[in-house]
Amino acid sequence: MDCKFASNPLDQLFVTQKFGERPEFYRKYGMAGHNGVDFRTKFPDTPLGRREIYAVDDGIVSKVVIAKLGGYGTYVQITHCDGSMTIYGHQYNPHVVVGQAVKAGQIIGISDNTGDSTGPHLHFGYRRANANMNNGYKGYVDPMPYFKN
Repeated sequence: MDCKFASNPLDQLFVTQKFGERPEFYRKYGMAGHNGVDFRTKFPDTPLGRREIYAVDDGIVSKVVIAKLGGYGTYVQITHCDGSMTIYGHQYNPHVVVGQAVKAGQIIGISDNTGDSTGPHLHFGYRRANANMNNGYKGYVDPMPYFKN
């Protein structure tokens, strides 16, 4: 999937933390910095910060974790046909199950403030197929170049 994502993960993309930022905070996770991009989800129409989250491309749900504390909190991971992977963290309520096929633009959950988080947002991460797991970000790369304009 080393081309543009077919969909955006939210209806509004407002970046609150970029890839690689705050290395001092992410050192506790063994990373060189933030391994994804955080998007704001709290707006006047969503005072609790709960917005629909969309799959950015077709794939198979490879992981659904329900956790209020730690790291990504409640999250969904999708593996795409080329072997790349996307992760959608800090969710309130995933709408998918492991093994489920999803299409680009399909609702896969609702955002929230679970995990190691200071407010409602979506943590979005992207790993290319055959990712370099020793790149300092657990194989993740900056997803911003892959979003549609």
